[in-house]
Amino acid sequence: MKANFKNKQPLDLLKLTQNLSVAILGSVLSFAAIEVANPARSDAFVIFNRSGSTLGGGSRWDAAPRTIQGQNRSLDGGLRYSLQGGSYQAYRDLFTWDILPSVNEFQNAIEAAFNAWTVVDPVSGLGTDLSFVADLETPVVGTGRGGVNRYGAEIDLLASTDATFWNPGNTSPQGESFFYYINDTVTLTSGTENYAGSSAIIGADITFNNNAGTVYTLDFFRRLLTHEIGHAIGLGDIEGDISANRFIDDNYDGSTSATALATLSNPIAQLIDPLNPAASPFSLFTKKIGFKAPSFVRRQF
Repeated sequence: MKANFKNKQPLDLLKLTQNLSVAILGSVLSFAAIEVANPARSDAFVIFNRSGSTLGGGSRWDAAPRTIQGQNRSLDGGLRYSLQGGSYQAYRDLFTWDILPSVNEFQNAIEAAFNAWTVVDPVSGLGTDLSFVADLETPVVGTGRGGVNRYGAEIDLLASTDATFWNPGNTSPQGESFFYYINDTVTLTSGTENYAGSSAIIGADITFNNNAGTVYTLDFFRRLLTHEIGHAIGLGDIEGDISANRFIDDNYDGSTSATALATLSNPIAQLIDPLNPAASPFSLFTKKIGFKAPSFVRRQF
């Protein structure tokens, strides 16, 4: 998802000043669970900034150690996250709740949202090398109006009344995610080094709406955060309302509802080539209104 600002995501100190472009990852999940995305993007995909119509390239966190200005900016050691206010209680109190969760309940919800991306998938049996570590000692750094600032922890959780996808006075519970990447290749978790066409993510910001009158349930907040974390690690949406009905699949057949269901619900994770995702047997398809592609493909690569 490109924009003409400056882009997001991680790499070498020497290249930090080269091609710092900002990729807008910002999908917004509204209270009605309808995605609204950056209108500059005509399509979304499993991997942001992919190469062509494949799983190749893309903006990814580096599996190899990467240090920028003295801070780790890679999957090595886990992705560190921090909270605005410096504590779970301070961050909780930036929002209005239907029922105020205890600090422990709120912390558990945040940890569950991150942990959802680390567990073994019960269908495919595939796991992941992703891990997340709370780093509340590192102050968050944001723009104050959504978007992304690459400083702070690797993933900063923020609150704002004015962001990219909402303005002051908006009372819809929603969030947006942006990451900062640099044009340097990464090592995949499968061990492939200098993966062609990839760009390194070096920081991500997740911002939630905290306008007065915006009320969250703890369950919705957890689910919304889980969704936004997917964007912060480089994954895109495939919902037709933000991607011009385009998505990636191996064998989509939209001739009938039955063929669409059969070809969209078949397991495809095992088809991904973790050593070279671009070699996976996928391509872009256009779906008819009414058919919904699955949201994220889970695979270690």
